[in-house]
Amino acid sequence: MTGSLRPTSTPIRDYWPTQGWRTSEPEDQGMDSTRLADADAYLYEKYPTLNSLLIARHGYLVMERSARGKDALNNIKSATKSVTSILTGIALDTHDLGGLDDPLSDFYPEYFTSGTDPRKRTLSIRDLLAMRSGIEWSEWGSCAIEMTASPHWIRFVLDEPLTAEPGERFNYSTGDTQLLAGILQKASGITLLDFADLYLFRPLGITQRTWPTDPQGINIGGAELSLTAGDMLKIGYLVLNRGRWDDTRVVSADWIDTSTRQHSLVIPPDASSRPAVGYGYLWWLRPHGSYMSAMAVGYGGQYIYVIPALDLVIVITGMLRDVPRLFADNRMIREFNFVQDWILPAITDRP
Repeated sequence: MTGSLRPTSTPIRDYWPTQGWRTSEPEDQGMDSTRLADADAYLYEKYPTLNSLLIARHGYLVMERSARGKDALNNIKSATKSVTSILTGIALDTHDLGGLDDPLSDFYPEYFTSGTDPRKRTLSIRDLLAMRSGIEWSEWGSCAIEMTASPHWIRFVLDEPLTAEPGERFNYSTGDTQLLAGILQKASGITLLDFADLYLFRPLGITQRTWPTDPQGINIGGAELSLTAGDMLKIGYLVLNRGRWDDTRVVSADWIDTSTRQHSLVIPPDASSRPAVGYGYLWWLRPHGSYMSAMAVGYGGQYIYVIPALDLVIVITGMLRDVPRLFADNRMIREFNFVQDWILPAITDRP
């Protein structure tokens, strides 16, 4: 997969949506309102389990539809992982974390005994971010259910055997992100939610949120964070602006660039010309047409799309009942071409 997410220049903003999004006619932001209406109608006819569609272009909300109301909290499921990625970057900026190559054994010495597979001692924060821990995990099998049913989630994950050398092979794992969440809490000395409130949510004006914990009080690093659709849009807008919010540097631009750069090719292109799918540090990466995007993706149709070349952020949320199988695994990341087929054609000033 070729192309870079990084924009050639950073747009100058005339306001920031900390207190709420300003609306605009689509035509004033280079979009066709008729085509957007057609896209909206298609989405809700074809995918009735989806309930929200928000589109922001040049920092203005040009479409907002929500079946449950704009203040409703949405469980964003695995899109939580991308928020955890941002928090990892912030922890590096605050020096709560020393570096990505710090081994897990520094943070969890009580689980590394003389009988531990010595290869596990080489496991690093970088391996967790890239989903390359090598720890046995079947995301759509029994592992997640067994972990959440266990009395100690961290111990459960670390007790799993290695099926690959750390850093060698991509394997999507909510277990990896729970290990990462525990590291962030140990490193900062506060809960991950408190850390997010202090350094991420408060600067962005995000006040409505819930984030449950495991039995040890560690916020679930890979799922279950709930936000409003408008606040999900803020998360995408922060990434679009490479970590800057108003006059505040929330997270370093280098971290945004690094975390949204491909570190694994997950699904290669095929003969049907379906797009390749890559993975950064807890962000999915794929092109929509000729435009690269970073995506936060959660079960049930929870999406944040960031397309810097078009100065565009899109949020979709879905109901978590009666979810079609197509939404249940990472096939949906490639098969769901709504943005490419319906939103891009509505942009009248594409470069």
